[in-house]
Amino acid sequence: MGIKMLVTCDTGFEKVLVNELEDIMKLNVLKVSSGRVFIEVLDKEDIVNVLRSRIANNVYILLHVEENVNDLEAIYRVVKGIDFASFIEPWQNFAIRPERIGKHNFTSIDIGRVAGQAVIDGYLESRGVRLKVDLDNPDVEVYVELNVDKLIVGLSLTRSSLHNRKYKLFAHPAGLKPTIAFALLKIADWVPGQPILDPMCGGGTIVIEAALASKGVEVPCIAIDYLDINILNKLCPECGTYLHSLCFKNYRDADRVFVGVDINPRFVEGAIVNAKNAGVDDVTLFLVGDLREVVPKLKSIEKEFGVEFHTAVFNPPYGHRMKPGSLGKLYEDAIRTLINHGFRTIIFITSATKVSEKVLANFNEIEVEKFKVIHSTLPSYVYRIRTR
Repeated sequence: MGIKMLVTCDTGFEKVLVNELEDIMKLNVLKVSSGRVFIEVLDKEDIVNVLRSRIANNVYILLHVEENVNDLEAIYRVVKGIDFASFIEPWQNFAIRPERIGKHNFTSIDIGRVAGQAVIDGYLESRGVRLKVDLDNPDVEVYVELNVDKLIVGLSLTRSSLHNRKYKLFAHPAGLKPTIAFALLKIADWVPGQPILDPMCGGGTIVIEAALASKGVEVPCIAIDYLDINILNKLCPECGTYLHSLCFKNYRDADRVFVGVDINPRFVEGAIVNAKNAGVDDVTLFLVGDLREVVPKLKSIEKEFGVEFHTAVFNPPYGHRMKPGSLGKLYEDAIRTLINHGFRTIIFITSATKVSEKVLANFNEIEVEKFKVIHSTLPSYVYRIRTR
């Protein structure tokens, strides 16, 4: 029997996450819902493989799922019935991380309070020890989610969302989550090592994520401070050795074919800082300039370096501080410049959907797919353009 897990991602990217996980390992997909993928992994070491995801935000070991839970009394009963003695030592403290989705006559704070008391009471009955609670720095985090009437209880393997890559010293004012950045690369059918262009790179996240994947730098190794290593070792003692082997393997060689362009010099400077902090400044190139001028120059010299840029992935401005009409011109100029210079796959994410639809209607020589997603709190679309 395998190990059941819950993996979360940004809403709209669930299928992309599933595809990525299936590329990494063999697994059973149990259920997919908004921002949540329930899976069963076949081997214990696959717990670490799930943490290798570049799209996942949080990862949990599922302890129990109960349907038709409608009140706090039922939450208490279910949580109390779980044997936490296998995961929490008598001298350790714990915290409940509650989440509530849907309409209820109680809050997530109430769920946390009741579930916490259930853990304490159940442990006291089974082990004769009253566990202590530490909300700030617990030894063990217990995730309790009530999704309408479904109660999910799990152990957190991630103390913070994996989108918090530490290399991001420079924070772009409208930056893209690294997890979303890599999801866009997957939607483009990009393969590590292939050239990539971000013509509006901002802080460089898309370019840096492509470079990290191409060099073989693993997510759990750059986000190890966010992982619950104690729980991981308790579930799978051999997982520590496997994680160590991932983090101390030799990186792959890569060419400097991961290119970002931005018209704002301050953003380009920030992207360079982030790339250096990520350890990929040797394989990334960031240029200051207008994409309408830089893209033709880049394409004119690509053959000298033996590469071909045919995939562009970017997160353009959404027009909140732009003059009326200027956003549409920017989008149309960008897409037309890329198409006219041989880019066969163009991916961008935006909440300016009306502008995008109007602009894309002006192109007859392309095929367009769109995916509804949530970027930050904004309902957005990812557009995938392929030239015919």
